[in-house]
Amino acid sequence: MTKKTDISTPNGYFQDLQERLQAIPGKPQRVTMVQRVSPWIAYAASLAVLVAMGNFIFRKAAAPEEESNWDYIAYLSQSLDPDGLIELVEPTELSEEEIVSFLLAENVSVEQLENMDYEESY
Repeated sequence: MTKKTDISTPNGYFQDLQERLQAIPGKPQRVTMVQRVSPWIAYAASLAVLVAMGNFIFRKAAAPEEESNWDYIAYLSQSLDPDGLIELVEPTELSEEEIVSFLLAENVSVEQLENMDYEESY
């Protein structure tokens, strides 16, 4: 069983095909040095950009943020006190009067306070 199609080629198409292909004007292309090197330059530039981005990303991820001592103390207090019973407060400078009143409240004798050299104890 053969199918009949309505598609046909013009008369003499394949006999003249070789002549028509040879008649197409072809100009030999001259490849310049820039055309030869430009793909390699593009590859090198892409590689340089990828290396720079990777370096930036890995340095940013690897560098720990600087933590102050109080951040470390807060971390320790939370790990030692998981129920959150300890409250952290920022340190304040105590005056000499506050220190003396505290020591007196703790039953430190006046003689011991008089013999204390405050400048050396700090």
